[in-house]
Amino acid sequence: MLDQARSVRDFNRYYSQRIGLLTDRYLGQDRPLSEARLLYEIGTGATVRDLRSRLGWDSGYLSRSLRSLEGQGLVQLRAHETDGRVRVAEPTDAGSAELTELERRSTAAAGQLLAPLTAAQRAELITAQQRVRRLLRLAAVTVEPTDAGSATARECLTGYAAELSTRFPEGYDSRALADPAELGGTGGAFLVAYEQGHPIGCGGIRTLAPGVAELCHLWVHGDARGLGLGRRLLAELEGEAAARGLHTVRLGTHRSLPEAAALYRSAGYRQIPVYGDSPYNQLCFERRIAGDVPEGPLPSLDGRRFRAVAEVDGGEVGAATVFDYRERGGEISAVYSGGNIRSGHLVGTRDGDSLDFRYVQLNTVGHTSTGHCRSRISTLPDGRLRLHETWTWESREGSGTSTVEEIPYR
Repeated sequence: MLDQARSVRDFNRYYSQRIGLLTDRYLGQDRPLSEARLLYEIGTGATVRDLRSRLGWDSGYLSRSLRSLEGQGLVQLRAHETDGRVRVAEPTDAGSAELTELERRSTAAAGQLLAPLTAAQRAELITAQQRVRRLLRLAAVTVEPTDAGSATARECLTGYAAELSTRFPEGYDSRALADPAELGGTGGAFLVAYEQGHPIGCGGIRTLAPGVAELCHLWVHGDARGLGLGRRLLAELEGEAAARGLHTVRLGTHRSLPEAAALYRSAGYRQIPVYGDSPYNQLCFERRIAGDVPEGPLPSLDGRRFRAVAEVDGGEVGAATVFDYRERGGEISAVYSGGNIRSGHLVGTRDGDSLDFRYVQLNTVGHTSTGHCRSRISTLPDGRLRLHETWTWESREGSGTSTVEEIPYR
């Protein structure tokens, strides 16, 4: 981190000198950068409150800078038409002319910076600037716990519901929003993302079952998309769940939100059968998160999908073979196909982390085979399950071992 900070400081020193920020006559005009920027922000008129928020200046510094521009005859201050407590800064005719000249000089200076570069180099520079801006915006965003019944939370949830109403073919009924009481206390949380004091995203968790959190209402304002804020909110909500001793996060989303499903899959969530009674949860996902996971039996195989990790010597299952499992009361079944297998079925029982089942399968050339298999379940570091299989043909000679690992639904 220290070396990275030094690199940032070195770039700041170079860039600030390169574009003329260190002079008290910015772009050759009779004022420093701070006053030129203030004139730009005033534009055709702005309240002092908005200027303070946009620039991040304290009241004293802003007042002194406004008085300086006022003394130069470039700005005038007046009371707001409907609220006398609010002051408005407006450019005079001279100020408008000065702003036009500032725009001309700024554009010319940027052109001089770009002119020595080739078209490809200019495009590379612009792309790099956009990436830097995106990362700096994300770094400036704060994420804070917020009362789910507050005005700020309602503002976010109203935006969430309004967007879903336009994205879902069937619309969205805001009565489906979670009860604010569920998104707080010891069993829940509601987070709001702020940029310069304005809410631009949100998300909540609530306890769904012992040890299980449900993530809901993850939303990012359209103006803040592409920053990586959705992923940051997801990670912070998982942290809230872990802090409450919850070891699994589940969630549901709609088929009309493919970008949401892609986010969850890329974050390690696996698709599970649809749960609950919400008509909007058309795709459901689950993830074991870092934290205290109670000792006990391994998770159910129900609704999980597996694929062989390699071709199996002496067998017909291969890396293209996919298994879809069901589990009910210790009874195991699965259907599988792919690669050399046209279709297959297995049925058996489970005792803890051990499976015992028989299978029948039809290969791609039309031959039917039967066999017996024992499997042991283990958990991968990312929470996915792995099955270690030892199998024996019953319809012909041969035996062997294989390994299958859990994969997400597509």
